[in-house]
Amino acid sequence: MRVTREQYLDLEEDGFAYEVVDGVMQLSPSPLFEHNDLLSGFLFAIRSFLREKPMGRAVVETDVLLPDGGDPLRPDLSFILKENMYIVQSHIHGAPDLVCEVISLSSRDRDLGEKADRYLKCGVKEYWILDPKNRLIALWINRQDGWEKKSGESLESELLPGFTVTREELDE
Repeated sequence: MRVTREQYLDLEEDGFAYEVVDGVMQLSPSPLFEHNDLLSGFLFAIRSFLREKPMGRAVVETDVLLPDGGDPLRPDLSFILKENMYIVQSHIHGAPDLVCEVISLSSRDRDLGEKADRYLKCGVKEYWILDPKNRLIALWINRQDGWEKKSGESLESELLPGFTVTREELDE
């Protein structure tokens, strides 16, 4: 079913998850256990860091309306610095400062292609990528002209100095 951003945002909560791709609303399947396990580990890590250094808020599965006017996106995790909290209403109306996606075979091309391009152009500062199949974590840093891509067993945020994520930590 084709929908506009406004129609999508006006949907009544019905317990199902939807995604809009090229203006077409689709039912999104529930994530697999490994996906949610990795996401939970990342959420725990960032929330633990924020308890010590309350620099902003992290939320999961919240619709993001980027300023480019394109389809709404629903990153696995969005983080917004305190000074940018004005973009939060019932949804996020603007670019989160940090986004995290857990990629799967079905989402890989879109997450690393179209979505990454939109995040870059709209000003997302950091894009964390968790890849359960290849057991990788990656951090892409927005350098205006492109993403600086880092991967490894341990990565530290530039946006949140002192926030480090290790693959081992996510496996716990």
